[in-house]
Amino acid sequence: MKEAKKTLLRVIGIMWGLAAVVLIVGAILFAVHPFPYFPYVSGEVLGTLVSGLLMWHRFNTLDVELDMAKKNAIRHLRMQASVRSLISLLTLLLSFYFRQYFYPVTVFAGLFAAKAAALLYPVIFREKQVARKDRLDAEGALSNA
Repeated sequence: MKEAKKTLLRVIGIMWGLAAVVLIVGAILFAVHPFPYFPYVSGEVLGTLVSGLLMWHRFNTLDVELDMAKKNAIRHLRMQASVRSLISLLTLLLSFYFRQYFYPVTVFAGLFAAKAAALLYPVIFREKQVARKDRLDAEGALSNA
């Protein structure tokens, strides 16, 4: 679980990095064509914050599910996934209702950051894995010689 927690924190870090990119793009767009920047920023922060909390929830429920029987773990997994989906949907719907405070597009971008971070994780942290594999291959070649 220690490695899983390390991975979780890295993914959450990537999510906030993506949020920073979205905010920088917004600042550039704001300089070119002024628009209400506060809802843009607050929407991105809300989406990323909710997404990060849902990732943390996923990590905690995984820990619980590993201690359950298989049938109960599957049922619990599906129920918790439904809860997370409902929270994401409600967050997005509330952003449409409170449009003056949160841009729905940036809330969606923040919520989507979890998916993007999960896809980017192997690309960003691949160098360490490749370097480790190269080192092991070199050690294997030395021992075979």
